[in-house]
Amino acid sequence: MDSGDLIRTPEQAIVAFEKLTSLRVVIHDIAGTIWPFLSPERLQHRAPACMAVKSTHDWACMDFELRRLRRELPGQPEGRVHCCHAGLIEWVVPIYAEDTARNGALAWILFAGQRRPAGNWRHLHKDSRTSHLDKAGTWDVSAIAEDDATCILEALRQLRARLVEWRQAASSLLASDAERTPAPGLPAGMQDADTQRLVLRRVQVERFILQRHTGRASVGDLARELKLSESRTIHLVRELFGISYAKLLTEMRLRTAASLLRNSELGILDVGLSSGFSDLSNFHRRFRKRFGLSPLRYRRHPGATV
Repeated sequence: MDSGDLIRTPEQAIVAFEKLTSLRVVIHDIAGTIWPFLSPERLQHRAPACMAVKSTHDWACMDFELRRLRRELPGQPEGRVHCCHAGLIEWVVPIYAEDTARNGALAWILFAGQRRPAGNWRHLHKDSRTSHLDKAGTWDVSAIAEDDATCILEALRQLRARLVEWRQAASSLLASDAERTPAPGLPAGMQDADTQRLVLRRVQVERFILQRHTGRASVGDLARELKLSESRTIHLVRELFGISYAKLLTEMRLRTAASLLRNSELGILDVGLSSGFSDLSNFHRRFRKRFGLSPLRYRRHPGATV
């Protein structure tokens, strides 16, 4: 495996799984070791249904999939199919630092989702603590029977095996290139100097915007994250994306707003605020310019796309 394969393999494996299952994969990178090789969208639950749930019940998501799930997974090394408080089915498989729950710390968690349960299920882990928040009927997601869900869980285990195999091969390659000096945040052996520096910077910028765009996310905040001056950060963003930081941030906020309009029952004002817009008139103006429709008409127009 050369360094080009090293970069591409995780995304290629995940995309193949997604095409076969029509599900979306998210990875919790607890060890902080795989994120440079993934698109930023892989690192957070940004599916429309998830975004809608988080806009009102983010605390319940955090409690179920961060706190309790991580405590429970060591007893479920082969993963599980669970139903969250919003009534959505997800497939979850852990990956450990030393490949086993007994010998290693939890490194990554693979999530695939979402569906609604159909028929009678014999084995389904439900979030009973917050079941009163169930809104399954409002989500436009397909239903799935237990037998089909079991097949998908096995497919997710196979994705895990592919990523573990990649990790082992990558570790060997990186060890053979140990004499190189690593760029900050990238493993040794990943340096084509300028190319890898720009790859890392693009990932850092995308990740920052993905995580921060619904709140305060000034160019000064990004500069501090990158440990660069504001002027250098402004130049870097334009170099990487071909547009200004302000336009990049606004585009992410508008895409979030569009998803919330389609997949939540929030009012227009709350959609704007939840997407990072503090001024309603500015939200309306920018939304109409981007999509050619007002937020209300976009919500009612079945043919409009994000």
